[in-house]
Amino acid sequence: MTAPVLRTARLVTAYRRYLTTADSPRFAAEVGRYYATATLGRLLNCGSVELRRAASLALGVLGDHDSIEPLGRRLADADRGVRLAADDSFRALLIRDAAPTHQHQLLQVMHLNDGGEFAAALAPALILSDQAPLYAEAHHQLALCWHGLDDLVAAEDAYRACLWRCRFHYQAWIGLAHCRLHRPHEADRDLIGGLAALRRALSICPDLEAARLEARTLERVVDDFPFDEGFDPDRFESED
Repeated sequence: MTAPVLRTARLVTAYRRYLTTADSPRFAAEVGRYYATATLGRLLNCGSVELRRAASLALGVLGDHDSIEPLGRRLADADRGVRLAADDSFRALLIRDAAPTHQHQLLQVMHLNDGGEFAAALAPALILSDQAPLYAEAHHQLALCWHGLDDLVAAEDAYRACLWRCRFHYQAWIGLAHCRLHRPHEADRDLIGGLAALRRALSICPDLEAARLEARTLERVVDDFPFDEGFDPDRFESED
């Protein structure tokens, strides 16, 4: 059996070579030969900074559905390099977390949403979320469609559907916050709920400076709302 020190040394060696060459296929081949995704997931929690960076990068190439949550937890890592690598891999796996046909459909919807063509994106997004109901990013893109069309009720439902499938989806938490904060009628706006969702996003991914500024502005308005010290990744409530 290969010694643990040698196994981790191989990962570090492959990672350092990748930083020099940017040869992704070689890095994936070298890591995939010796490491299971479960092992890489464990290194995210107990390895050195360099090992956590390497494991985060590797999971973006070799990981699967089971790698999404471990990467989501590393979005708040103490090391910024780990956070950046984990974020890139996390978002890549969200897209890949479905059959190739559904991934292709998702990319088409994303292209339309990125171009502001929300009406054109709506029908394929609805079809995709129906065909692949467990695909978190499909529900997020559907939420973006509804949000862009100013149907905040439908958007909020879709953001919730996304979060039920991936509780670390910080972009969905931000979208949910904006639905609560910008309801058409002022009496219906939920400042406390919006602030809670922003804080959830920041607890998951502390590098969201725009969300942090927005939360601080809201805190001045809702100054008697108790601060939640952190996101509990083992608890997701349908109502915040």
